[in-house]
Amino acid sequence: MKKLTLLTVFAMILSLGNLNAQKVKFGHINGNEVYRKMSEVKKADTIYSAYVAQLENQIKSMQEEYNKKVADYQANETTLSALMKETKLEEIKSLGERIQKFQVSAQEDAIKKQNEIYEPIRKKFNEALKNIAVKNGYRFIMDRSVLLYYDDADDVTAIVEKELGIK
Repeated sequence: MKKLTLLTVFAMILSLGNLNAQKVKFGHINGNEVYRKMSEVKKADTIYSAYVAQLENQIKSMQEEYNKKVADYQANETTLSALMKETKLEEIKSLGERIQKFQVSAQEDAIKKQNEIYEPIRKKFNEALKNIAVKNGYRFIMDRSVLLYYDDADDVTAIVEKELGIK
């Protein structure tokens, strides 16, 4: 993935061959560092963690109920009639299926919640990058994670942090 991104960047650079190299201004940023410093991310992390914990607690509760039913069945199996055995086994099977469905649904809900919480933050971050690029004449601002070498003179991390109100 990084190789593909790097190749794409180099292809974009090569496509600018007809431009004067002095007119093209590149910048770089430590995007992960800036993103982690945003107060909105810290709040979102707390909200998301609480949401996931709530789902995990529900799954744990269901699993405990399932385990109790299995243990109860195993403890009383010899004294149960054939009809009661069949009924209890069907209850256990049904509960197991509900747990599986709930786990899938909870995973989907967690992803939706994550997107709902973090998407506005990503948009704000990207808008700040765009504003910095326009204000300072940068044609490209790349994340350091895809760069093999960079000159600190072109580091826009502090400017973006200022734009986002990060101290």
